[in-house]
Amino acid sequence: MIAPGPAADDDPAPPPPPERPLPPTPPLWRAGLLAFAAAVGLAVYAVNAQPPDGARSRVQAGAGIICFLAVAAAASKSLPSVSRKTILWGIALQFVLAVAVIHSPHVRAVFEAVGAGIKHLVLASDKGAEFVFGSLSKVDGPSGFVFAFKALPPIIFVSSFFSVLYYFGVLQVLVRLMARAMMYLMGTSGAETLSVSANVFMGQTEAPLIVKPFVPRMTRSELLALMGSGMAHISGGMMAVYISYGADPVSILCTCVMACPCSLYLTKLVMPEAGTPETAGAAPVHVETPYVNAIDAAAAGVKDGLMLALNVAAMLIGFLAFIALFDAVLGGISEGLTLEVIFGRVFAPVAFLLGVEPGETGKVGSLLGIKLAANEHVAFLKLKEWKALGDEFLSERSRILAVYALTGFANFASVGIQLGGIGAIAPGRRADLARLGMTALFVGFLATLVNAAVAGVLM
Repeated sequence: MIAPGPAADDDPAPPPPPERPLPPTPPLWRAGLLAFAAAVGLAVYAVNAQPPDGARSRVQAGAGIICFLAVAAAASKSLPSVSRKTILWGIALQFVLAVAVIHSPHVRAVFEAVGAGIKHLVLASDKGAEFVFGSLSKVDGPSGFVFAFKALPPIIFVSSFFSVLYYFGVLQVLVRLMARAMMYLMGTSGAETLSVSANVFMGQTEAPLIVKPFVPRMTRSELLALMGSGMAHISGGMMAVYISYGADPVSILCTCVMACPCSLYLTKLVMPEAGTPETAGAAPVHVETPYVNAIDAAAAGVKDGLMLALNVAAMLIGFLAFIALFDAVLGGISEGLTLEVIFGRVFAPVAFLLGVEPGETGKVGSLLGIKLAANEHVAFLKLKEWKALGDEFLSERSRILAVYALTGFANFASVGIQLGGIGAIAPGRRADLARLGMTALFVGFLATLVNAAVAGVLM
């Protein structure tokens, strides 16, 4: 089914569907859920606060899943209105996907093949970068890594490659297959499920384009799913970059797929559906191809990739400079005090609940804090440095769990990015988007933590 094209610019957009008032979550329920999460976390810490074996670390992660879901339930706008079908099927799908990737040799082989394909895309982009930048694009070791000439070219090429796949309709077919399964099992609307599925391949402002005509008329719960899922995923271009940094490709691919049902059921837990979605029971793919042919698609993808690469470079310059400034100020207050140290202490309990070894929770916790306050790119660069120091500095298990938890756009800057990107698609919903921004950040960040905890249970 092909969706109708968008209305003319001079026609006012139809209003969103009316939403019925839902009974709010009783304050006593919220307090009880938060107390329960704290009790579970403290109990597991008291039992497991020692160098763990496989069983103890899995218990940590299992407790983490319970705690994270309890926190999400405590934040629910209307816990009595939550659809049990959506939550239970979402959790089941998440675990089935994780078990298939982690424990099935055949499924894992498919993911490894896709990861190898992404590595080949990076190698292909290196050829173009080598021609333009010469020896600056080559890596001769840690001291020879020039970020602008090595890490940014893959973004440009992968963006162009995905634009060509979009032109030929390949992405639309894959997205629709994923969306149909989740929509049928979880009972979510077609438009929100399609956009969530598209986030596996596309960025947080590109994925909504696949359901562009329906965004102005989405319910608030659908808008939150649109935004929260965007923050729980990364784009194909950034996926290639992080794999080029040495991050485990299977873990990145697995958490991106797991984030589809996870971000959906967390959205419906935090903000249950209060209206009747326009695309309930249907999965309409909006095909609006602005390209004349494959060459035009490749050229347009290069242009989009260049803008993304420049944005990444500018964000890194700005945020790394702010981190250095804060570290200088903190160092003047107390010698050795840095943002990394503060984040490590604040997020260490969260890292513990992912199944990270107790002696390494501070390091992984600092990565989580950096990802939230700055962005995941800064955190992945730090993880790349630590990987070069060997397993003695950070174990392989902790590195893999960190990859699961870092793979997402959930940071404060993304709130503004989505407000600008999605707001351009639906100008009449800017107020709703602004109100939902921090809630979407909460959903996206929590989804990456749940994904990591599920992996911690199964590893």
